[in-house]
Amino acid sequence: MKVLLTAPPLPEFDAWGKVVEPQIRISPNLGLYLLAAVLEQHGHQVSLVDPIAFEALFQSPEAIAKSEIDVLAISSNSCTWPRVKKLLLALEKLPSRPRIVLGGLHVSLLDEYVARTAPADYLIRGEAEKSFPKLLANLAQGKDPAEVPGITFRRGDEVIRTPLGPLLSPEELAELPLPKFELMPEGYYDAIPIETSRGCFYACIFCSIAYKRSWRGIKPQVLAERFQKLLPHLARTRKRYFFIVDDCFTADHERLIQVAEQWAGIHSQLVFEARITDLITPGLLEAITKLPVGVMEMGVEAGYEEGLRKVGKKLTVAEVNLAAELLAKHGLSEKARFSFIMGLPWETRREIFKTLEFAFKLAHRQNSRLIVSWLRVFPESLVWRKRKEWGMQIEAEDFEQERWWMSEDVFRRTHPRVDLDRDIAPILTYVKFLMRLFPDIRHDGDFKWL
Repeated sequence: MKVLLTAPPLPEFDAWGKVVEPQIRISPNLGLYLLAAVLEQHGHQVSLVDPIAFEALFQSPEAIAKSEIDVLAISSNSCTWPRVKKLLLALEKLPSRPRIVLGGLHVSLLDEYVARTAPADYLIRGEAEKSFPKLLANLAQGKDPAEVPGITFRRGDEVIRTPLGPLLSPEELAELPLPKFELMPEGYYDAIPIETSRGCFYACIFCSIAYKRSWRGIKPQVLAERFQKLLPHLARTRKRYFFIVDDCFTADHERLIQVAEQWAGIHSQLVFEARITDLITPGLLEAITKLPVGVMEMGVEAGYEEGLRKVGKKLTVAEVNLAAELLAKHGLSEKARFSFIMGLPWETRREIFKTLEFAFKLAHRQNSRLIVSWLRVFPESLVWRKRKEWGMQIEAEDFEQERWWMSEDVFRRTHPRVDLDRDIAPILTYVKFLMRLFPDIRHDGDFKWL
């Protein structure tokens, strides 16, 4: 079949809602380029429209209807879903269109709602590397799509949800083809994304990743070969570094030590996430120093003991401080980026002040980068599932609002203990005081525009 893969752009806005970048430049959408390779392996004719070209291509839905593609496949997360919904409604008005298949995190987590409210033919839940080729084969052969695992679709007024198939094993992940980065726009993105593992050991309350407590790692020797094969694609990027997309890159300590030994000769810088509880494990930071670290991000989230306990990090303030000391000892402080969240479900202005003070002092002491962002509620996180208990009033339809995460109304309904009229001005005043007190701190997140 002839398949067009695409995804809307995820634009970057400043604090006042102005578009600063039409598409965040860190790295391309790994899933699109990987699926393009997988579908080609199964004999399909695949074209790919990168998010930076999405708006230009789809200004005229009629062009899609007149194209010769059989299937339009769109990936969406919760922030890009409003743009996808807008396109689907425009296509619905046309006399003919290709079959539409939706995937991505938002569709996976809110599939029944999306199936009932959006004019799409099929929704893929979870990992698509097996289910999408199977769905295309069934459509091409006139077989019942209900035989395909992990899809949702309407049949009349009924929404059919087929059972999920097994997750890809570590061996199956290792056998996936290299993403087709030769299709990537040249000179736009900073980095080449690479996946060395999938899933997470943990289940933090704010996180909506699909594969909690289901970590699967690829063997170090396979990764070393992949790195070598991906090196030529760095010439298509601006900064020529690798972005490791893993949720738990540092979690398997023995594996990480082996990876560090095998990657020691690779000079391209790496950007990745690390868990503080891993970093304080004896021997692990010694291994990380062998890697060409560009940026290592660590999620702390709260700056006080009760907050760390409630957020599910299984972390203490003492452990955060110990990790910071060890990073300094190994010469990695300037490579570190600590991230924090304001407005966790139980937090008032008092707890937010605690987190801000701890975060700024930590970043100043270590000469590290800092990310502080407001809590955003995403589908199927623990915060989402317990939202009624915490007094939050957000539903699936709220994600259809353009820039919902910047909406004052959505903010009020998802931060019931933070009063916009009473609390925001003192919080911002305190932030600006800390920024003047520690002018050396390099900011990302919601403060970098202040």
